[in-house]
Amino acid sequence: MAKPTDLSDVRRLLRDGTHAEHVRLNQHPLLAGITRPDYALTTYQLVLTAYFHFYRALEAAIDQALAAGLSRFDYAPRRKLPWLVEDLAYFGIDPELAFRQAGISLPAMRLTDEGQLLGALYTIEGSSLGGQVISRHLAAHLALSPEQGARFFYGYGDQTMPLWQQFDSFINAALTHEAARLAALQTAQTTFATMEAVLDEYLARSQPASSA
Repeated sequence: MAKPTDLSDVRRLLRDGTHAEHVRLNQHPLLAGITRPDYALTTYQLVLTAYFHFYRALEAAIDQALAAGLSRFDYAPRRKLPWLVEDLAYFGIDPELAFRQAGISLPAMRLTDEGQLLGALYTIEGSSLGGQVISRHLAAHLALSPEQGARFFYGYGDQTMPLWQQFDSFINAALTHEAARLAALQTAQTTFATMEAVLDEYLARSQPASSA
């Protein structure tokens, strides 16, 4: 059995412990077809709007945790909300208006220790790897580019793997205690579930009302 301080332990724990949540998110009706040629632009725009509100809430919690000194991880150059703002502006979408019209209620997010903070970061930093695949399909099927509506999924571009490896090294060095690793896992699971819940809300409110 691997020792708790083995370097690969944290990544394996988080990967295996969030596998079900990750698969469920990828199979969400708004995301399941995102790599297919027939994926609708309107669905993509709905995803961007939902992600804007999810990331705004999550990055506010991240900022608060970092301001409180919970970790020395430098998240500033990795912020993703500006990318979503850029993409939505390209399509002429006002996310605040869309949010009010949808009547969505987002759950409050609070990260109270380094384990929770790094668990939340794991979900969105790991998503940057899949974003590279999605970005190529958006370019091929919807003629989108980082400058034209696909900045968010393009993410770090050719720096994706080096930045992921940097993050992986950081969490392995930081999360050396069992309690911290478990806090990271539980928060990663919750973060995936929250992202799914936000997509559910937007999907439900995008459906035409059924007649009585």
